[in-house]
Amino acid sequence: MKKLLSVFLACGLLAASAVSCAGKGETSSAAVETTAAATTAEAATETETEPATEPTTKVTVEYYDGLVCSDKMTDKEKKNSSFREFTLLDVDKCFEIGENGRNSYYFYPADITKITKIKDYFRELTIYDEQLDQQFLVHITLPPNYDKDKEYPVVFITDSAYHLKKVPDLWKVIDEGEAAPVIFVTLGYDYDTREEEERFDKFILQEEKLLDFITDDLMKTISLNYKVDASRSVFFGHSFGGVFSHYALCNSDKYDYQPFGSYIIGSPSFYAYFYPDMEYFDNSSIKDPYAFQREFDYFDRNETMDKNVLICAGGRENYYDFKAPDDLPTIPEEAKLLHERLVSHGANAELKIYEDCYHNNYLADMLKDYLKQNFPPEN
Repeated sequence: MKKLLSVFLACGLLAASAVSCAGKGETSSAAVETTAAATTAEAATETETEPATEPTTKVTVEYYDGLVCSDKMTDKEKKNSSFREFTLLDVDKCFEIGENGRNSYYFYPADITKITKIKDYFRELTIYDEQLDQQFLVHITLPPNYDKDKEYPVVFITDSAYHLKKVPDLWKVIDEGEAAPVIFVTLGYDYDTREEEERFDKFILQEEKLLDFITDDLMKTISLNYKVDASRSVFFGHSFGGVFSHYALCNSDKYDYQPFGSYIIGSPSFYAYFYPDMEYFDNSSIKDPYAFQREFDYFDRNETMDKNVLICAGGRENYYDFKAPDDLPTIPEEAKLLHERLVSHGANAELKIYEDCYHNNYLADMLKDYLKQNFPPEN
């Protein structure tokens, strides 16, 4: 029950020369879910389709040489980072890599079918971060008719366990000519854990280290292996990931490399910083729990914000799984307050509240609409 509640509370609730790394050896979804009970049921039924057992025979996973790594990465990080074969569709290989195997992902059989149809466009990257002592799993999805000599914006998506399943439908929007090509990059963990067990730790407690990794290691490495238009690239996070997206936006000025020109802050669950009675997450170590209300002092360091921001939430989001005090803003209220603060500083911020939606069920349509509006079809 603890795991289910944590999912519902926080889930969607993720070429210069350099040293080469060593190889290592539509019907609106809002119409489908119209009650809080339905949302809870979805979280409960999005279970893995494979038995949680390891393969009976040892299988071999192929890793490839040739990854060009960021110069910010340590020797240990480079040694433990590599392109490899696309393992996501091979249950035995997933279990060979990590104890949870593909059970780390919340796939329906239909999700596997959609991924299989575009499997040739996926590239799999396993990349290690020494600060966090974490092996990450990154899936890079190339657009239809990918041209290696052409520059593409990246749509970076946190919480791969929940949102990678959305990539085939987003890819289809491009394939059908409704949006210009982009590269999708999804960030998760290498089959060794269930993602919700890591989300609070990484997005809330270790946000500075995670942003270091994404900015200087991961996205710099992506830019060295693919032609990337960073000025048009987008960072997307939802729920705890939305909290982290806000943190990433408001601390982006601290980095020389700027991998994103736009940020999507989805259903930011800011209560994670300060709510004192969190049964499942311990936030007592956070020294400045209300720094988010000052945008982490971004506007003390900068006169203007040169990023584009979309803030979004479901209008019917509420705290169903714990008793919240009357003065605790709901998630859509927090989204509105954030929008007001950013606009007061002259930031280019847009607010979208999906009035008849809950925490999760507006995301698929929102992302499709975002692609169509911000990456219009090329002539």
